[in-house]
Amino acid sequence: MIYCRPNHLFQGLVLVLGLIATLIVMAFGGVQNLAPAQSPGALTAMSDQDLRQVAIHLERSTCYGDCPAYKLAIFGDGRVEYEGLKHVKDIGARQGRLEAADVRRLLAEFDKANYFTIEQFTEEHCTCTLCTDMPTTITELKAGGATHRVQHYYACTCAPKPLFSLEQSIDEIARVARWTGDVSKAGPFGTTCFRR
Repeated sequence: MIYCRPNHLFQGLVLVLGLIATLIVMAFGGVQNLAPAQSPGALTAMSDQDLRQVAIHLERSTCYGDCPAYKLAIFGDGRVEYEGLKHVKDIGARQGRLEAADVRRLLAEFDKANYFTIEQFTEEHCTCTLCTDMPTTITELKAGGATHRVQHYYACTCAPKPLFSLEQSIDEIARVARWTGDVSKAGPFGTTCFRR
């Protein structure tokens, strides 16, 4: 016969109940409960009407150096709004346009990155090697009734490669270089890295 002390029995019961709750959430809280825009491939298959409700935002901050700082907003109807802040060719507001096909290409990049599953990579949330004096890039997508925003501090080295690729694709497809100029050599003056 096995005897358990009451405390151990209670702790074991809590552990088992927690495991059962997790299994239930996994079984019934999967993709079928996601907002339509969060389902894999849903952004690429968006209707023309839903496309008009899309809003994409990208913001790049300064660093200890000459990192380009600007804000970019891209809307489903093709409008592009830019605001140059620092270390860019054009300071202030500018406007442009994209074709619907370009907006769809952007949404395909969000789908490819599995954007709605990407977590925050701020200094506080970084669990790997962290470096100093780097910029932050913030992306946000509003589509199909869902909104997701990701803060990406470039000094957090565990951020996934698809996030870097997505940020670069937004700049390229929106042709932001027409306002920022060539910023390929801009960046921090120096950095120090350490394990957390």
